Amino acid sequence: MTGDPDNDILIEMNRIGGAMEVRAISATDGLEVVFAAPANAAKSDIENLARAKLAYVRRKKTSDPSGGPKRPGGTGGWTA
Repeated sequence: MTGDPDNDILIEMNRIGGAMEVRAISATDGLEVVFAAPANAAKSDIENLARAKLAYVRRKKTSDPSGGPKRPGGTGGWTA
């Protein structure tokens, strides 16, 4: 492992009909994202999307320590 959270990821793909359920876990910090992709998508595209989603969630977590997005009006919330 290089220690770069964007490079060391574990990916699990399960085909469900015409879709692929993708679970990506950062081997560095244990951050996990789950998303759906077309079943005929290229593996490289799925890996790139997984890296992008992990980076997005990591940025959101560091910018908002409470773990949730800020809504207009200050109503708070959370991200699932």
